[in-house]
Amino acid sequence: MGHGLRFLAALLISALWLGCGRSGAPQGTSASDRAAAAGRTHELIIALQSDGVSLDPHTVSDAGSMRLIENLYSTLLRYGEVYGEVEPDLATSWTISEDGLVYTFRLRTNAVFQISGEVVTAEDVVYSLDRIRELGVRASHFEPVAKVTAPDSFTVVITLTEPFAALLSYLAHPMNAVVDRRVAADQGLQSKGGGSGPFRLERWRKDDRFRMVRHEAYHLDGRPRLDAVTFRPISDDTARITAMRNGEIDVILDLAARDIDRLDGMPGVTVTSVPGTFWEYLGLNTTRPPFDDVRVRQAVAWAVDREVINQLVKFGQALPLKGGPIPPNHWAHLDEVVYPAQDLDRARALLAEAGVAPEALKVDLLVGSDFAYQVQAAEVVKQQLRAAGLEVTVVSLESGMFFNRLGERDFDMALVGWLGFVDPDEWTYNLFRTGAPWNQQGFSHPDVDSALAEGRRLLDREQRKPVYDRVQRILTEQAPMVFLFINERAMAALDDVRGFEAHPTVTTLSLRDTWLER
Repeated sequence: MGHGLRFLAALLISALWLGCGRSGAPQGTSASDRAAAAGRTHELIIALQSDGVSLDPHTVSDAGSMRLIENLYSTLLRYGEVYGEVEPDLATSWTISEDGLVYTFRLRTNAVFQISGEVVTAEDVVYSLDRIRELGVRASHFEPVAKVTAPDSFTVVITLTEPFAALLSYLAHPMNAVVDRRVAADQGLQSKGGGSGPFRLERWRKDDRFRMVRHEAYHLDGRPRLDAVTFRPISDDTARITAMRNGEIDVILDLAARDIDRLDGMPGVTVTSVPGTFWEYLGLNTTRPPFDDVRVRQAVAWAVDREVINQLVKFGQALPLKGGPIPPNHWAHLDEVVYPAQDLDRARALLAEAGVAPEALKVDLLVGSDFAYQVQAAEVVKQQLRAAGLEVTVVSLESGMFFNRLGERDFDMALVGWLGFVDPDEWTYNLFRTGAPWNQQGFSHPDVDSALAEGRRLLDREQRKPVYDRVQRILTEQAPMVFLFINERAMAALDDVRGFEAHPTVTTLSLRDTWLER
């Protein structure tokens, strides 16, 4: 390890000890007892890293907004307890035609919207799916849909132009929600909860707290079991831990890697960790020099030492990605190692082949300042790339400006995280297809485009697997992204929290089945 990395390691370790010293546990009663004494016996308080920006499920793309929204709404289907499976929600049953082109859904008759009090009907489903397709944020989820019709008040028929393997998974996506067409048309959904989910919005004080209360007319008897749920945006890791020690919050939804050991074993607190779907990467702008040259991109991929970043920034809690982005707990994982270890000689040779003189290449590395660990990771990457002959300037921006720069493709490199979901189409189609909405790297490859189209049409998993292997193999070799690691999905909860599940996608849909033993 070079002098710069040794210094950074010492700095991070020092910060960890200082953080531990500041957040020592108060003596006496447990955090659960203090929460009960505060009089919030049936209210759950969850700490988030950041607040949301809108409550319209059909337009948001940030994780903060999704967490606020998903329990205000219902969807046709919903994610099951087993990762990768779906189960009924508004739809109680469905059939698929032999040719795979017609899906018929039968709706429950007792679902009620929170604001209007109207029963959810097939007309609302048709309106919602059409709205998703028109607004464009997740229109690709339903590209093969020819039409959505309502033969009667509680039957929905989706007709496709071609078989579409990911349809059921997309219908369970929490943001493909069924909205109240009256509220959406008259008032908009940016600051309202026009859904039929287990909770309804009570108030939202931006950057302070978001409180939702039980939807009394929810369609499942006895659910939800909580009176209220409050989300509190607390961006600082140490502040979140202190709040949990003091009984001010019940759940830390996204536990930072360095804090797993700090909370694991703490009396009254349970840390849960499951294989996650949140992956991080270096995005390289392929539309302008120097990263329009695949050799320069490959040089970055070889110069990065994923193991060192994992140890310094993730405290060994993440899984380095040495092949494609889809993780080992997924059936579409590419079981090949493309970048087994850092190889600076190979990186330098690729830069020389590309005509880049040592120390002559100067690039900016954008990173969001809201996530301290990503800023730390960017500094480690800077050190590693310097050893290969790339001069990197880390540019830390607040989230709004950071994502604006990404969307406008105004960057050289960017350190970004992306949350995977269920179907491999979700991991790839919107990110790597030519012209795709989240293809911020401007990457274009005809073989990837054709393979992604084929992967959507094949309904058999055994046939789809080699297609997504091929896609990931091309992506690792072409390196529009340098994949870094998959994070464990870790959360912490007070011991009296029952029924709340750590889901790989970070969804909080299990809140409807959560209760508190106080």
